[in-house]
Amino acid sequence: MNLPGLSIKQHVFTWMLSLVLVLFGAISYQRIGVDRLPQIDFPMLSVATVLPGADPDIIDASVTNLVESAVNSVSGIESIQSSSLPGVSLVVIQFELSKDIDTAFNEVQAKLNEILQRLPTDAETPVLKKVEAGSQPILWLALQGDNTLQQLNVYARNVIKKRLETISGVGDVVIAGERRRTIRVSLDLDRLAARHIGVDQVIGAFGLEHIKLPGGFITGPRLERQLKLDLEYHDVADLGRMIVAYQGKLPVHLDEVATIEDGLEDDRRFASYNGEPAVGLGLVKISGSNTVAIIQEAKRRLTEEILPQLPPSMRLSLVVDDANLITAIVRALQSHLLEGTLLAAFVV
Repeated sequence: MNLPGLSIKQHVFTWMLSLVLVLFGAISYQRIGVDRLPQIDFPMLSVATVLPGADPDIIDASVTNLVESAVNSVSGIESIQSSSLPGVSLVVIQFELSKDIDTAFNEVQAKLNEILQRLPTDAETPVLKKVEAGSQPILWLALQGDNTLQQLNVYARNVIKKRLETISGVGDVVIAGERRRTIRVSLDLDRLAARHIGVDQVIGAFGLEHIKLPGGFITGPRLERQLKLDLEYHDVADLGRMIVAYQGKLPVHLDEVATIEDGLEDDRRFASYNGEPAVGLGLVKISGSNTVAIIQEAKRRLTEEILPQLPPSMRLSLVVDDANLITAIVRALQSHLLEGTLLAAFVV
């Protein structure tokens, strides 16, 4: 007996089987992942190492070559690409497709741990990351206003970022065009020479006078408190009174041989929107999470929590929204499903 004949004679069984298929289809449709790109684990890792103030030649000789030599012994490597930029070393490792990315991550991390002691003293710990297709921000906001760039940076980091990074599925909130507060000490070489003070003495004074140390514990019958010795300067004027050397028995203060400025980092990053300076905030989602649901929750918080409390001198604009494209793709899928169902029913 063929399938049409069986379906006609056992019509109740056929109806039940069809309803079960429809039920499973409806459940699968509700649980289907919604994203712009499929979740793919590329067999690629990146190693970023920061060495503040170093030029590309120093970065290449003392950091990049060291990292390349260490990770080159890991099995399954197809190619290694490196870039030595001012203050930053970036090494990208591509593995064969058959290589398990988690195993490769652990092997590379072990090799990096072996060379930590051989890196320059001022170098930060190398950061190892997987290269993911969905690691770009899915939502961009632009904060502008009549305030200074430093005020916009502080508000974006301390208020808006903290409200958005607690959304379920958000892995990070990156800030574009940010320039953090920096205390600049510009030494006057003529004044230093007149007092017979070297630059190394000034650097040593920062290490001895501008520090924070653990101070031990105070114990009691029912509690224990930890003490700290806060020997740091928290005000520019107080920093200027730091003693850098002695001339005879007289102290030489920092403001006597240097100019101290409460400013911003070097202007190496810039963000603008509609031709005006801005601070950008980008939402980066966790791999596999629902992009549309994250953006909908972000918009809800913007409308109900962030925008009503925004200072009158600031403006917050929505610049990039990946949910619109994904929603259009989903609507096209729904249309195709409906058309396919009607045509199949008509043919049957």
